[in-house]
Amino acid sequence: MSLTLFSQQPLSLRKTALAIFIGIVLMLLDSKNPAWFTPVRNLSHAAMQPIYHFSSYPSSANHWLSGTLESKEVLRRENMQLKAELAQARAHLQQQDYLVAQNARLQGILSTTKFDQYNLKLSQVIGTDSNPLNQILVLDKGAKDGVIIGQTVIDEKGILGQIINVYSDTSRMLLISDEQQSVAVTIKRTGQRAVVTGKGNAQFLSLDYIFKATDVQVGDELISSGLGGRMPAGFPVGRVVKVNTEQSGNFAQILVTPAADFVNTAYVLLLQNKNPPLN
Repeated sequence: MSLTLFSQQPLSLRKTALAIFIGIVLMLLDSKNPAWFTPVRNLSHAAMQPIYHFSSYPSSANHWLSGTLESKEVLRRENMQLKAELAQARAHLQQQDYLVAQNARLQGILSTTKFDQYNLKLSQVIGTDSNPLNQILVLDKGAKDGVIIGQTVIDEKGILGQIINVYSDTSRMLLISDEQQSVAVTIKRTGQRAVVTGKGNAQFLSLDYIFKATDVQVGDELISSGLGGRMPAGFPVGRVVKVNTEQSGNFAQILVTPAADFVNTAYVLLLQNKNPPLN
């Protein structure tokens, strides 16, 4: 039996050659009569549309992702800028509030004192004692400004303490909260005389040597009596906040909150009697 050229080749080669041959024939026919193959071209184009769209997804997704990341970065920068502006605005408001409060304190200080009886010297607190156990503040006024040892120092609420050291340009004040300090006082409601002493902290003072039967009540206001001449009379010292008569002994334990602000004081007044007693 005679074999043809195609029958002598492997099946895969025959299929390939046949496909090429059919393709060439179709191309020749399409070039001669294009209208015959228009439906076929339209059908193949429609069939390829999903593939075209699918192939464009990575590029579209990349553009979308880039745009999203860029938008997030812009928003992040705008957020940081707004936070910075808000913090700056809050700082300005805090500074304004501080200045308003300081102005009010100064006006309060200058309006509390009997100007006809005392020479007043406004001073700023510039530091504290190096030993934290000492209730001492450093002031920016000294001997050049006429400051002398023993001068009473007040704020707008009451007595703070006394000058214990004077230097050329500065001085040191011992607060009445110090354990070494005491102030002769009068209970405003009853006229009872007593002594307030420091307890070593700025929160409480102690009203000492008051018998348990003495009429002392929570809320009683204590005013300096001037007894002994160490401090002038008539200035607020504190207010009774606790009376304990249950402990042993003859005297009551009485806690007092100071009238003056020992912690947040920035400006003080130094008092000097215009008519000092003759020696």
